[in-house]
Amino acid sequence: MHPAAVNEPERAPSVATEATLAAVDFVAQVDASLRFCYVSAGSIEFLGYHRDYLSSLTLHELVPSHEIDELDALVARAQQSGKLETATLHLLKSLTTPILVELRIVATHTPDLPGFALAAFEVSQWRDREAALRHALNHDSLTGLENLTALKSALDAAQAEAIHTHTHAALLLVDIDDFQRINRALGYDAGDDMLRETARRIQHAARAGERVTRVASDEFAVLFSAGTSAEAATAAEDVARRVLSAIAQPYRYRGQHTHLSASIGAAIFPDEIEQDSSSLLRMADHALAQAKTSGGNIVVFHVPDDDPRNAERLNLEADLYEGVRNGEFSLHFQPITQSRGGGVVGVEALIRWQHPVHGLVPPTAFIPLAESIGLINYLGNWVLKAACMQLVQWDSEGFVLDYVSVNVSPQQFRDKRFTQNVKEALQLTGLDPSRLVFEITESLLMHDPEEATRLLETLAALGIAFAVDDFGTGYSSLSYLQRFPLSKLKIDRSFIENLLTSRNNQAIVAAVVGLAKSLGLELVAEGVETQAQRELLIEMGCDQIQGWLISKALPAGDLMRCFQDKTLFLQAPL
Repeated sequence: MHPAAVNEPERAPSVATEATLAAVDFVAQVDASLRFCYVSAGSIEFLGYHRDYLSSLTLHELVPSHEIDELDALVARAQQSGKLETATLHLLKSLTTPILVELRIVATHTPDLPGFALAAFEVSQWRDREAALRHALNHDSLTGLENLTALKSALDAAQAEAIHTHTHAALLLVDIDDFQRINRALGYDAGDDMLRETARRIQHAARAGERVTRVASDEFAVLFSAGTSAEAATAAEDVARRVLSAIAQPYRYRGQHTHLSASIGAAIFPDEIEQDSSSLLRMADHALAQAKTSGGNIVVFHVPDDDPRNAERLNLEADLYEGVRNGEFSLHFQPITQSRGGGVVGVEALIRWQHPVHGLVPPTAFIPLAESIGLINYLGNWVLKAACMQLVQWDSEGFVLDYVSVNVSPQQFRDKRFTQNVKEALQLTGLDPSRLVFEITESLLMHDPEEATRLLETLAALGIAFAVDDFGTGYSSLSYLQRFPLSKLKIDRSFIENLLTSRNNQAIVAAVVGLAKSLGLELVAEGVETQAQRELLIEMGCDQIQGWLISKALPAGDLMRCFQDKTLFLQAPL
C-alpha cells in the first residue's frame, strides 16, 4: 500500500455519502490489515495528525491498548455479518488524548479495495450531557441532595436486599414543623437558605451508609440498612436524635436568629404485615403524619396494624369517591331563631351522605375521611354553591331569611383558591355577600393568625360575615376576638347540655355573653333542646338559639313546608 493512497480524496468510503461526511467526525477506509487507505480532510483535522504520519499507522494504533480486543471483535463481526456493526471505543487524538466515539464499520468486498469503511461520531459531550440530565433527574437543584426519584429506586433496592439477605432497611422522613412561617416572615430567599442549611446539617449528622435525600419542599429522608429489627430500631432512634439535635441549633439569616424543629416518621422493613415495593415509604409517611398530629418536634415509629377497621375505612374511602361521582350528597338546613320572638333568622347548611347500602352516613364518619384523602375542598365548594343557591330559591318563593351559615374546614381555608371559589359562588348565584356567614373554628384561626387575618379581611371586604363555631372549646382568648373581623360567636353545645344544673357552665355562658356584648358580637347557642334552657339563655342575654327544640336539620323541601304550615315562622323584616 502506497502512503500516497491516504491523500486520494476521490476514494470515497462506502460507509457514508458525501452528504454525511460533514455530519461525522471521522471517515476513513482501511485495508484488510486495518492500514489507512483513505482519510477525509475533516478527519485529519479532527484527529490532529499529519496526513503522511497517519498513512504509516493502523487502526489498532489509534485505539488504547486495553480496547484492542474489543476493536478486533468489532472487525470480526463486520467481516462475518457483512452488515454495519457498531461499538463505543476511544480514538487517540494526537496519540495522547482518548476521545470517546461511536465507531461504525462495514466490510468492503470490492476486488480493487478489500477492507473496511469506517465512520466515527464523538459521543463524549453526549455522554456528559446524558450524565448531567441523569444527575438533574435524580438530584434536587436547591440542596444538591438526591431527590424522591432517586429515593424510590434506592428503596426498591434496599427492600429487595433486605428480603434476600433476611436483614432490615430503615427509613426516616423528616419534615420541618410549620416551615411556611419562614417564607411568610422572612421571604422565600430566607426559606431557601435555611433549607440548604438544613440539608447540610442532616448530611453532616448522617454517618457512612446513611443515605440522605430531599423528597419534598421541607421534607427530607434518611435511608440505611441494619441487621435485626431491634438493631434497625436502635439505629433509627440514634439517627433521629442526631437529626433533631442538628435542626434544633439556631439558624441565622441576615442577622436574624430563627429556631426550627422537625417531626420524624420512622419505619422498619420488612414487618409482618407489608412487604410490597412501596411499603417502607408508605409506613414512614403514616408515622410522620402521626408525629405532625401529635404537635411536632417528635419521632414516631410506624406500628404494624392489622385492625379490620382499616379495611372498612378503605372500603368507605372508595365509596366516598363513588358517592361524589353519583351525586349521593345533599344539604340539610337547621334553623337559627331569635331567642325571644322565636322567628327564624337564618339556617346552617349541613352536608349529608345517603349511602346506597349503609343509609345515612354521619358527618363525623365521612368528613375526616374526606379531609384525609383530599376531597374536602371539592365537597366544601359544592356545599357553598348549593347553600347560596338554596337561599336565593327560597327568596323567589317568598321565604326570605337573613343569612345562610356554611362551615369552612381548615383545608378549605388554607386552599389558595378559596377566595376565588367564594367569588365564583356569589357570582353564580347572585346572592348578596352580606347574607353569607362562614363558620370557622378557633383552632383554624390560631393555626396561622397572620394568614387568617389577611384572608378574613379580604372576604369581609366583600361583605361576608364570620362566626366562631364551638366557642369555648379552644383558645377562647379576648386578644384573638379583637384581632379578627368577626360577627358572631356560637356557644358550643357541651356548655348548653348541663346549663340548668352546672354552675360552672352557667358562669362560662354568662362570661361569653358579656364578652360578646362588649365586642358587639351576636351570640348563638347551639344544642338547645328544652324550653327551660331557652328561657335561661334569654335571661342571660343570648341573642339566638339553634337546636332540636326548634327543629332538627331538614331537607330544603321539608323546611319550606314547615314555613308554609307555620310550624316555623320567619322573623319579620326590620
